[in-house]
Amino acid sequence: MFVGLFLGTAAAENNLEFEIDEKPTSINVPRLGINLGEWVSWGASQYPVNILKNPGFEGIIDRAIVIVKAADEHSFLDDQTWTKRPDGFWAGAEFEVRSGRQAGVQGILFDSLALGAQGLPQFTVRGETPALALLPGDVVSLTRINDLALPEQWWFSKEPLPGQLSMDNQDKRPESPGLRSLAIKPLAGKPVEVKSYLDGISDRSGKLLLVKGDWQLSLWMKETEPGAKVTVRFQRLNGVNTVFFQETFQPTSTWQKVERKFKAVDKGSAGPLELTITTAGNSGRVLLDDVDLSPQTKDNKTIFRPEVLAALKQLQPGYLRDWQGQLGDTFDNRLATPFARRSTRYRPGDGNLFIYSLEEFFQLAQAVESQPWIIIPPTLGDEELRKLGHYLAEQIAVFHFNEILVEFGNENWNSIFRPAGIPDHKAHGEVATRAFQQLLTGANNHPALRTLVNGQYVYPWAALKMLEGTPNAQALAVAPYFLYKLDQADDPLVALFKQDDFLTEELNAVQKLGKELMVYEVNLHTTGGNADAELRDKATTSAAAGSALAKRLMSALNLGVKRQCIYQLAQYDAFVEQTQGNRGLVKLWGVVRDLAETPRLRPTGLAMSMLNQALPGDIHSVKPKVDGSDKELTLTAVHRANGWAIAVVSAKPETQKITITYPAQKSTAPWRVLSLTSPAPLSNNETAEEVRRVEQPIVPEKNSISVTLNPYGFVVLIEN
Repeated sequence: MFVGLFLGTAAAENNLEFEIDEKPTSINVPRLGINLGEWVSWGASQYPVNILKNPGFEGIIDRAIVIVKAADEHSFLDDQTWTKRPDGFWAGAEFEVRSGRQAGVQGILFDSLALGAQGLPQFTVRGETPALALLPGDVVSLTRINDLALPEQWWFSKEPLPGQLSMDNQDKRPESPGLRSLAIKPLAGKPVEVKSYLDGISDRSGKLLLVKGDWQLSLWMKETEPGAKVTVRFQRLNGVNTVFFQETFQPTSTWQKVERKFKAVDKGSAGPLELTITTAGNSGRVLLDDVDLSPQTKDNKTIFRPEVLAALKQLQPGYLRDWQGQLGDTFDNRLATPFARRSTRYRPGDGNLFIYSLEEFFQLAQAVESQPWIIIPPTLGDEELRKLGHYLAEQIAVFHFNEILVEFGNENWNSIFRPAGIPDHKAHGEVATRAFQQLLTGANNHPALRTLVNGQYVYPWAALKMLEGTPNAQALAVAPYFLYKLDQADDPLVALFKQDDFLTEELNAVQKLGKELMVYEVNLHTTGGNADAELRDKATTSAAAGSALAKRLMSALNLGVKRQCIYQLAQYDAFVEQTQGNRGLVKLWGVVRDLAETPRLRPTGLAMSMLNQALPGDIHSVKPKVDGSDKELTLTAVHRANGWAIAVVSAKPETQKITITYPAQKSTAPWRVLSLTSPAPLSNNETAEEVRRVEQPIVPEKNSISVTLNPYGFVVLIEN
């Protein structure tokens, strides 16, 4: 059996000696953070207790960024064609200029063309708007709210007849925080189905959302015309279709809330979950509003499932980063309760999102003793930013946060996010600076708010330009992913530990500006190369992957990077780069294998949990006693409130004994060692728990401690 270490000395003949420098390289370093990530209904990150998205059947918000290519008094062009929407899509939408000499000017769009002048998306303003004086490169934010369209995140009967499905904006359930209800008119032989699907990749992952024990369903209904009944069915589509709940209801002429509790047994095979609300009859009109389908939980002070809290408490994140694609959201919607919250979209097409709110995110951060790291959409206007600043200052007091990190957008440099991002560093700097000014004004310059921008890790020059253009940003955040590609001929154990280093250059440049370098995301990024699925998954899910991530994190700590967030809590797999028309999948990103019955950590998650046992504290360098260094060993020492902690990663294919001398002290506290334990370096936790975090006592000798690491091993020695 492969284990993370041996406590004896006979396992390796050679011994390398190290000593800890008494002078810290950085102080008050917090625990490692995690990106909470997007709530999805089909994969591993099914987060809230109410498993239904858009439970209030609300409308949709579309927001986008236009980078002006050319303009006249009454219209302007975007500089990209792929950001286009259909003709007339933005008619009636609001716009706000975010940069240039007309920054802050607002107005209404009269019309839009997918391809106007110069073959580019074109936007025409209403005549009463003051004449525009936009210049190439100016940034304009567009906002369109549609409360008439059918709700996103739901599926409906195929080919309904006209009038069978509509929205009623005049009649909603009593005291509903939302704006509308869903109106359904069945006809003879033409019932109407409203559906929600969950756990949609279970054919390859197994059940990621278990339906067992005590559950409850509630929904509001009312008939405005008699003749129809409503049947609700909740089932797993697994061949035999395991039905958890089914009942038919007769709506009345007044709003009534239907509440049912049921006990579920989820013993069948895997398959998608389906909630179906069928309205049938020869006539009639029924209104539906505010649906809740939840497992019953005890003492849950957040809207998140207990499994989410359990996984986070294993990881002990110092920070939770709120990145869930919210670039098209509004301030009001970020605060809306679930039954009033709209879906949002910033990309052309059907890529709409329904996301958890800021308050819900803050409640979760408080529950797991983390500090919040939030992302503000570049589409927010001045008034929204001032309101947000005021709100954040209030939440610091409510939740007793030490700080809130506020990041401007997500990867503005990345073309993927161009529909709501600003890639040019000059325009980005102008808009981000203005945004932070408005935010801090609203917050009365609260000292616990920390502003930061992001840049592309692999291009330090470009990343630094993002920071230099934003003088009121206190930090630059980058994403030092590694193992971007894997080929079939590669040895995954060697490839995992071949890691680049742009952090040194970036850190030196940032510190010269008197600012901080942070890591907003880090993990493996193995989406390139020609390796087959089996080899790729071996690399990304392996015990050695946990050691390799630990090496990446420790290397940054040793340089002086204090705040790092791993990407991300839960994701079962991701698409690889397209190769010869085939788009495969790789088990990547999520540091938990799932959030089902037992939230099993992947080795990357185990590595995070081990390092967080050593933090917070002051970082000290660990140097060899004899001149020279061994690049296959990475060591980090942490001086904590109650003693020392030492993390060690070995990238060697053979065992290695090391002895570490630490500064003399009077303490006689016992030591323990945490090791990443597995049968082999490529073992994983995908189908069974083969990789574990094992804790054992270890005895030091005269201010030194010895340990023997196995191939590609990772250990953390802790004095307490």
